[in-house]
Amino acid sequence: MEGIQGVAALCENPNDVFLDASKLLLTYADNILRNPSEDKYRSIRIGNPTFSTRLLPIPGAVECLFEMGFEEAETHLVFPASASVDRLRRIRETIAAERDQRLGAGQTPACPQSSALSSAPPLPPGSPPLRRPRPLPRPLPRPSLPHCPSPASPGPPSNG
Repeated sequence: MEGIQGVAALCENPNDVFLDASKLLLTYADNILRNPSEDKYRSIRIGNPTFSTRLLPIPGAVECLFEMGFEEAETHLVFPASASVDRLRRIRETIAAERDQRLGAGQTPACPQSSALSSAPPLPPGSPPLRRPRPLPRPLPRPSLPHCPSPASPGPPSNG
């Protein structure tokens, strides 16, 4: 279904990953819906630790932001004034319905058959087409992780 490929990809994550990412996505959407004229809610810094650790690595999460109407700027994702608040609301409602279903059922539903996804309204005729987002620059800032030797690397010499 057009407009929810990111949501479908997000749904394929394990339940705890989906619930964490969806909570943050809903927060971003709700902030814009509650405060539509506040620029600070319409911009997400790509280097923001919350964004870079809780959304960036999650399949489907950034795609959901693009489907909501966010666009990539140099160092931020921006929800432009010209973006459709109705589209943002539809994607938000689809994510919220899936989240509510998972929280209520306590299990991971099969996402392609999920009622939240299959009942999402299509974009109305005349809506601007969803633009394919430009790929985010790689590598994006990531938190530094401790170095772990690969399993194929030889260990210390054995004295036995």
